[in-house]
Amino acid sequence: MLYLNIRSTQAQISVHTQLGQLEAYSTPARLSTENRQARSNQGCTQATIDIDSYPSRHSYGYTNHDDFAREHGQEGFSSLKKTTSRHTQDAWQIIDNAAKPNANELHKIAYNEQVGTFISNGKNRHIVTELIPDPKITVHQSELRGTPDPGDVTVHIDTDAFAQTHFTPGQVQTYVKQKAEVNQWVTEGRYDIYA
Repeated sequence: MLYLNIRSTQAQISVHTQLGQLEAYSTPARLSTENRQARSNQGCTQATIDIDSYPSRHSYGYTNHDDFAREHGQEGFSSLKKTTSRHTQDAWQIIDNAAKPNANELHKIAYNEQVGTFISNGKNRHIVTELIPDPKITVHQSELRGTPDPGDVTVHIDTDAFAQTHFTPGQVQTYVKQKAEVNQWVTEGRYDIYA
């Protein structure tokens, strides 16, 4: 006996999809700093003491050149005038009286100059007592000088305004995986069985 074998297959359509993909990369912020340390920039000057002892020293005879010239300059001119005048008078006295008998003018003049001066100086001596002035003491206190520097810390942050992106578009692919078929064949005495 003949058997008719029929085998049919359905068409199969396969779909392959690939999703779209967006990749975004952001650049991290870059941080940097500029640092200037704080400094006091200050220091103290030494205290100083100025002592002017000249008024005290001047009171008991230690005189500088300016004061000495001021005090004794006019005295020198006055003594010169007196001495010149006295010598002139003595000269005229010698001219007028030295030729006279028993005049002895030179002896009189020498006696008056030495003995008379000694006696007159002894009579006119006097003691002056004055308070010795205190020295002038000036104290200059120590001073704090300089300007402090508070320092500075500057922070720089560098960033990019936009991220770096890359977009991969999605795809859909379709294809026929299996075609539709109808196969027929004849066998004798049995059916063909397909596993």
